[in-house]
Amino acid sequence: MLDKFFNPKGVAIIGASATEGKPGNVTLKNFIENKEKGILKAEIYPVNPKHKEILGLKCYKSVTDIPGSVDLAVVIVPAPFVPQVMEDCGKKGIKAAIIISAGFSEIGNVELENKVKEICERHGIRVIGPNGLGVFDAYTGVDTMFVPQYKEAEGKLMLATPRPDKGYITLISQSGAFGVAALDYMKGEGIGVSKFISYGNKMDVDEADLMEYLAKDPTTKAILIYVESIENGRRFMKAAKKVVKEKPIVVFKAGRTEAGSRAAAS
Repeated sequence: MLDKFFNPKGVAIIGASATEGKPGNVTLKNFIENKEKGILKAEIYPVNPKHKEILGLKCYKSVTDIPGSVDLAVVIVPAPFVPQVMEDCGKKGIKAAIIISAGFSEIGNVELENKVKEICERHGIRVIGPNGLGVFDAYTGVDTMFVPQYKEAEGKLMLATPRPDKGYITLISQSGAFGVAALDYMKGEGIGVSKFISYGNKMDVDEADLMEYLAKDPTTKAILIYVESIENGRRFMKAAKKVVKEKPIVVFKAGRTEAGSRAAAS
């Protein structure tokens, strides 16, 4: 099931934007550029009821209006709209969703997050997120990182958040900020990356799920994990003990001091 997050055949960008620099615009550009480079094989479907076309692609009012099959939804809409979006994804038969949207349990909005979780469970939708950067896969071209690769300074286009080179290390990070900083460092040091997964509030998919999936991933030979909290320590250790027999795992745990705990909770 998790393979749809990394190797989809059809991707809906729900909340795609025509406004330069907005998360829905950056994310859509990522997919289009990787499609043009021949890395991404999936079909791309922008979804936004306010537009008929974005960046040269036909735009759909709802994910249910898309004629082709969709197996991954990237959700970038304000938090209050996410429940209806997930209901629509369920009607479309989508089984994997990366929810980029913030405004859930990280700010105390537990009730809304639980509502989204109930909808997803009812429709059998696996979720990465909410409140994360999502997935970057150097081999398949999936890139939901809404931080722009380039920025304009003094009239020149400069690298802002360069994507890492291909490699065999997968980085799993609960914190998007830590993940971006780590990827920037790895790029500078010439350390290649297979995948980067920023899973935020881990409403559904967690570290154990990801470790078990990556154990069988041919492009992952080592796993780095940055975690702020572990809800099910026994399950985490069981998965780690199983996977480490096949691939090395390095875990960084944040929030071990009072100040660190406050930062991790923000």
